[in-house]
Amino acid sequence: MTTFGYLLPTRGIVFSSTSNAELTARASADVVGLARQAEALGYGAVWVGDSVLAKPRLEPLVTLAAVAAATDAIELGTAVYLPALRHPVHVAHVTATLDQLSGGRLSLGVGVGVRPPEREEMEQLGVDYERRGATLNEALAVVSNLWEGEPVDHDGERYELDGASIGFEPARTPGIYVASAAFSPSEGFPPTVRRRLAAHGDGWLPIAMAPEEYAAGLERIRELLAEAGRPRNAVDPAYYVDVVLADSEAAAVEEAREFYRAYYGQQVAYGSKRSLSDDEIRRRGAFGPVDEVERRLAEYVEAGVERFVLRFPAADQREQLRAFASVADAL
Repeated sequence: MTTFGYLLPTRGIVFSSTSNAELTARASADVVGLARQAEALGYGAVWVGDSVLAKPRLEPLVTLAAVAAATDAIELGTAVYLPALRHPVHVAHVTATLDQLSGGRLSLGVGVGVRPPEREEMEQLGVDYERRGATLNEALAVVSNLWEGEPVDHDGERYELDGASIGFEPARTPGIYVASAAFSPSEGFPPTVRRRLAAHGDGWLPIAMAPEEYAAGLERIRELLAEAGRPRNAVDPAYYVDVVLADSEAAAVEEAREFYRAYYGQQVAYGSKRSLSDDEIRRRGAFGPVDEVERRLAEYVEAGVERFVLRFPAADQREQLRAFASVADAL
């Protein structure tokens, strides 16, 4: 069964609010309120992104704690969280706490960051950008061990622990969704991503990937799992996708372009100062009337996607959330 989750606008409300008072009001109405609406409309999950300095936004795990208190059963996820920006003991502690408080609803999508502002962010926080993939892999190993609730000894390249313990376990061990933006049908995944998927991946959460690329990547992941002695179906096939519903594809693409310009600032086209082309925007997701969005997402379902994380790069989040509910029913 295909499920759909909604990315809450924890950055959108920051860059579009004109005063602190407006931001305070929107944190309640446009984050917690939209999470409640998503649950009422039958969405399976709400997700939040992460950044500390590069793209200012509400802190993700604090936000999900507020959402957990305001909802009943909707799943909670990060798309994506950057563990390398924090010490893994802190990550294990706060995620286990959130999972306990939410009754076992947390999934942890993780990534490393690939844009120039994220390089600067990591440098300011004392993280070696060139070693970020290896740092993330080591951090995930520490976090997974700490989630077991027992003392942990660890002597790694970046972290050293001697009998460290957070003292308790999550209510349900959070699934780790490995984000990726790079996959070559001929060369596969980068080495650090391969190791991350094989050792820690409970889900795969790529972005901006054609359906045929997705299908090839999913098959390669299943091979990696088998080589690691894990079941081939151990990874939940997810996909992060941008969607804008409008009367025409041209109108939807233009709305998305305006959103990207505000969201990313000058770093719109992967580090350049130019705006994204129509084709570059289309590659990010599904844009246009309901039937066109249904057709496009159905291609990903055919490629193996079972869980969508939806971002609506549009001004009216409530209308997009309502309008997409009919698409979800059709798929």
